[in-house]
Amino acid sequence: MFIQSESNRIIKEINSLRLKKNREKLGLFIAEGERLVKEAEGHIAYTLASQGYKGDIEPDYTADDRLYGKISDTINPQGILAVCRMRASEFTGEKKNSLYIALENIQDPGNMGTIIRTADAAGADGIFLSKGCVDIYNPKTVRSTMGSLFHIPIYRNTDICKLLENIEAVSIAAHLKGDKTPYETDMTKGTVIIIGNEANGITDQLAEKADALVKIPMPGKAESMNASVAAAIMIYEAVRQRM
Repeated sequence: MFIQSESNRIIKEINSLRLKKNREKLGLFIAEGERLVKEAEGHIAYTLASQGYKGDIEPDYTADDRLYGKISDTINPQGILAVCRMRASEFTGEKKNSLYIALENIQDPGNMGTIIRTADAAGADGIFLSKGCVDIYNPKTVRSTMGSLFHIPIYRNTDICKLLENIEAVSIAAHLKGDKTPYETDMTKGTVIIIGNEANGITDQLAEKADALVKIPMPGKAESMNASVAAAIMIYEAVRQRM
């Protein structure tokens, strides 16, 4: 089907998905670009391509280039997007020697996407997100996951304090008041790595629930570290120990 009008229901629906409230209401989100569309296989409601798209994906709908340019959220659009169904991940219990990541109040879409991608690369068993985290279906977050959003279980709106009370895995939180480094901390058995808000770290309530607080060495002059970098250091220390 070829679309030329902005009043077409498909175009109106795609435009509506820029807002979180509409994404939640419809249970849909946008994945734009060839790589993301291919990674989203099995989660796609429909695809839309620009008239000038030259790739190998056969779209459900085609829009003229002018119209596609208006609805695209990327600076250099590849001419293809998918409207995807949100994944329904339900935590049914921890795995043996599991590795989980718990994120409290992460606000930056780029940080969120990078952490998801890193956890996926490390073979983590899942990611828990507090209610205060940025929406993982935000277009910027989706792009920065580079498709990992479709690979790893992500449990949204989690009460992380309650989670820690109900699992056997050891919880290890990155914290400026940590008395050990990640390199001195055993992460070979079931482990939950906790990363907090970019500006404030984890809340005092969560710090009290964690089994261990660890501090990444910073011999330079910086007072803090990017949340996604801190997460990557801790996640890959767990990988190193397990290898």
